[in-house]
Amino acid sequence: MNQYRVTFKRVEAFYQAILVTASNPSEAHEKAEELASDGAIEFDYLKESDIMDEHIIDVEKL
Repeated sequence: MNQYRVTFKRVEAFYQAILVTASNPSEAHEKAEELASDGAIEFDYLKESDIMDEHIIDVEKL
């Protein structure tokens, strides 16, 4: 039997919802961007990772 190295490509997404008080969607967007740039939003990549897509991109005979 032969051995093969099979490479998977994973596309992951990280989601976090926050609540902001604003008078319109544009203002809410701006406030959320400020919070993100100030480092107020942190991600725990081990808990929040959700694989959206996974497919094989390469099969190489060893």
